[in-house]
Amino acid sequence: MSDTDIAARFASDTAKHELTVLHDEGLYRHLRFKQPDRGAFFWFDLITWPGCLTIRGDFGEGYTFARLTDMFEFFRGKGGINAHYWSEKLDSGRSSAKEYSEALFRQLVTEHVVEAIRYGRAPRGIGRAVQKDILGSFDLCDEAVARQALDEFEFKGFRFHDTWEWDFRDYRWQFLWACHAIVDGIRRYDAAKAAPVAVAGGAA
Repeated sequence: MSDTDIAARFASDTAKHELTVLHDEGLYRHLRFKQPDRGAFFWFDLITWPGCLTIRGDFGEGYTFARLTDMFEFFRGKGGINAHYWSEKLDSGRSSAKEYSEALFRQLVTEHVVEAIRYGRAPRGIGRAVQKDILGSFDLCDEAVARQALDEFEFKGFRFHDTWEWDFRDYRWQFLWACHAIVDGIRRYDAAKAAPVAVAGGAA
């Protein structure tokens, strides 16, 4: 899924979520975002303590980021989601944010073939051969199967080389969803903190 698709999904999943502040003491925060009448669907918590932020909830596994003393400052005003940079700050390592993508495999194989044709490094008919013998003949949802098909392909002397260097891992939708949740959750928290507090009985 593209980031645009994830943004649209997140907006739909959380359109009626409400913020509940479970704890708010300096850098120690526990915020919950949940739609009251939908049970546990796509709820999420933001939890911070000095140097760390954890997001957990009904979207998959949680993620913990570590960078600045106040992690809300890290995610504020960044001009959009920066999955590459933010994934570097995961306690569990960047690899936890990615998984094998069949779509990316197909894209990279196609781009490699197009480039080989453009620069005259591929025999006539290579496109049809790749479509028939790789893209249309294997269950490419499994990375091991996809890599085997790529490594074993041969057509009129043409082979794919150094495929062990090819990275077919893309960002998990759950990670991108969590990134949107963090940014939106902080925005809602900031708005709630900035809102005037009503005083019972009116002005003194």
